[in-house]
Formats: sequence, structure tokens, C-alpha cells
Amino acid sequence: MSTTVPTSPVLTVSTLTPSTISNADGYKLLLALKAAMTAQPGPVTLDLTGVIGFSSSFLNSSLGALFEEMGAAAFKRLRLSNYKPTQLKQLKDYMADVAQTHNAE
Repeated sequence: MSTTVPTSPVLTVSTLTPSTISNADGYKLLLALKAAMTAQPGPVTLDLTGVIGFSSSFLNSSLGALFEEMGAAAFKRLRLSNYKPTQLKQLKDYMADVAQTHNAE
């Protein structure tokens, strides 16, 4: 008997959107994140292969909107792969700022 271990969805940012600069780019990622999170209860991995950096517009329209629409639980389900240390720092700082801002409201 063969069993397969379920794997979590992996969203490759560079294939979902042409850049990580605009609100429109961020919205494309938001839609993919919401679809992956509503389709299953486990983690969702963001693969950052080929991504250089993120603008605040992109982050506000993707991760910021995800937090507003799905709450802190959605942030806790995110995983990262193929990232650079500077990307990890930028994303951690951004996510902490978003969480702090929403806790203050």
C-alpha cells in the first residue's frame, strides 16, 4: 500500500505577477494567497525565486490586505522559500508593523 503525504501549496511570486512594485501586482498575489488558503487549512509557501525586492505598494496590496481580510491566522500560515536575508528582514518587519497597527486599532 502506498500513501502520499499531502503537500502545502507553493506560490511562486515571479510566475504570479511580472513585478513586485505596483498595487496591481500585489493584488494578483493577494488573490492567489486567498485562493490557496481557502482551498486547504495548512500552510502556504511563497517561493521568492527571482524576486529582487518589494515596494510598499505591493506589500500593502498583498500581505497588508491579506491581514485585513483574513486576520493574523493567515500570516501564521505563510512560509517562505528561496529568499535572501534582506527579503526575510523586510517581510518580517512589514508583517510585524501590520500586526502592531491592527492591534492598536
